[in-house]
Amino acid sequence: MYYLLLPSLQVRAALIAHLKSRGILAVFHYQPLHLSEMGRKFGGKPGDCPVTEAIADRILRLPFFNDLTEAEQGRVIDALLAFKT
Repeated sequence: MYYLLLPSLQVRAALIAHLKSRGILAVFHYQPLHLSEMGRKFGGKPGDCPVTEAIADRILRLPFFNDLTEAEQGRVIDALLAFKT
């Protein structure tokens, strides 16, 4: 899997929208464990791990699947390079 760490939640949202407008699905799915349902059962709360929480808000997973072609990889790269913040 390939991730990008972006400077802010707003930039991540803008990049997701930019990629989506080009037919490219990029997602975020990392949840800090202390904020998961089980983590909260053990007393986890926002602010307990500020670095983890900040990174979770800024991480973006690039498209990744077994039959991703070189041409598709090139489209993703081109779209990333065309992104302006």
